[in-house]
Amino acid sequence: MKTTLSILDTCSTSFVIFICYLAVSVITFTGFYFNHFLLFEPLFFLPILVLSWYGSRSAGILLSVFIVSLTLFINFMVLGSVTFSLEYSIYTFLRLITYILSSVLIINFRNVHNAEFVMASTDSLTGLLNHRSFYLDLANEIIRSIRYKHVFSLAYLDIDNFKNINDSIGHYKGDELLISVAKCLLSSLRKTDIIARLGGDEFAIIFPETSQGEVKSAFAKASEELKNKMLKKGWDVSFSVGIVTFETLPADIKEAIKVADDLMYTVKNNKKNDVAFKVWQGRI
Repeated sequence: MKTTLSILDTCSTSFVIFICYLAVSVITFTGFYFNHFLLFEPLFFLPILVLSWYGSRSAGILLSVFIVSLTLFINFMVLGSVTFSLEYSIYTFLRLITYILSSVLIINFRNVHNAEFVMASTDSLTGLLNHRSFYLDLANEIIRSIRYKHVFSLAYLDIDNFKNINDSIGHYKGDELLISVAKCLLSSLRKTDIIARLGGDEFAIIFPETSQGEVKSAFAKASEELKNKMLKKGWDVSFSVGIVTFETLPADIKEAIKVADDLMYTVKNNKKNDVAFKVWQGRI
């Protein structure tokens, strides 16, 4: 079941802004209508917090100013019930400061949360997804495939002779090679493909809703770009790749990973420097 927050995650910023300003207007006019504005005032924090989290840096602050301005306008211009006084000026100022501070705190918390999420879900060297995020995406892809009855493909890629690079010209060159591989995959594969570094010199790619024919076409460009990049850099490495298309869906991510990993190692243990394709139709 979708939660309110998960729904907001999928909404555009402009829609969230509209909802928050609408909520402020409803709270304000309801409070004045029932002549108990102070009882409704704490409700303003909800749209402020929501907009500070989902909007831009200044959105929550601007909403805070709008709330105070709207209540002042209604008091002075519509109801004529308040006159300027030192006490009321201090009260209004404190309201504004409280709203703004709340917005700033949420913005700072959001930034820290987002930074920690990125650190936890990406590989620090290449910027690709790490193994934890990849396994989660693979599990979600299996669930989607079951629900919508479509196939998907999974590739495992291993760099041949990578250890020789580290041993002969240094680990810093090995890191440079890994970064180059990541950039090649990102630039040559489709935007919908999910790419991860699983650790060491192993990479994995999920091709959502992709048949064997489609994955051959999709990976051909990446394969050529990787080959050209290695030649240009003078790195004596190649790639062993196993790509499995799941027409029959695996029981779980462990089975999917094992099938793709086994196919990749079949290439690696034979002649290396090759791409093997397989259609998975379940265990016999």
